Amino acid sequence: MQKKDKNNKIPKICVPIVEKNEKDIIKYVKDINKLPVDIIEWRADFYIDNFEKYDDIIELSNEMKKYTNKPILFTLRSSKEGGNIDIKYNTYKNIIDLYYFIIENKCFDLIDLELLTLKEYNIKKIIKSAHDNNIKAIISNHDFKKTPSKKEIVSRINKMIKLKCDIAKVAYIPKNKKDVITLLDASSEIKDFPIIAISMGDIGIISRIFGSVITFASAKRSSAPGQLEAMKLKYILDTIYN
Repeated sequence: MQKKDKNNKIPKICVPIVEKNEKDIIKYVKDINKLPVDIIEWRADFYIDNFEKYDDIIELSNEMKKYTNKPILFTLRSSKEGGNIDIKYNTYKNIIDLYYFIIENKCFDLIDLELLTLKEYNIKKIIKSAHDNNIKAIISNHDFKKTPSKKEIVSRINKMIKLKCDIAKVAYIPKNKKDVITLLDASSEIKDFPIIAISMGDIGIISRIFGSVITFASAKRSSAPGQLEAMKLKYILDTIYN
């Protein structure tokens, strides 16, 4: 019998919350907490419409923690990367201030920072502040139109690593199976560093099972194309890795 590779670790399952109000968010946290998942992602871009109500976020994060002991990832996804926040010049500073606020108040366990949205010197400073407060940082890059070349994907991941993130994340839409292979091939070039490499959509489902330290699943609603339902994904991972 062939022995399983102990270094080929099972990906952690993360389920995003994309609800738009406090009541639905808390209800969803309770539901997710019953599932065999490891991390909850709060997609704050579906909730935040006023960058002045920071206290609401503290209250909401405290309420979320009442109903789960799973780590919570804070994500503010921009519209250009598939999210719900249109980041303009006059909102950029507010967004930077928001990151510092949630870090200083230790609202969440992990934060997501977009590589091509935030300036590199801001990313460095935010990550330094996060690490000082024992918060992990993911640097991400998404493209819902295409998959970059292998060279470009590797370049972006290496840039994330140089910015001292804890996890580098890339997620792209494939137009064909070759694009899926391109992503997987690029991710295999990265040695000894935790990455998330997702080829979105149905033809990229294999990328949600192999090669990443975290994989994203759905409960009631998905936040990106190709996400498998959490219970189904857990069954698949357990069958393959155990």
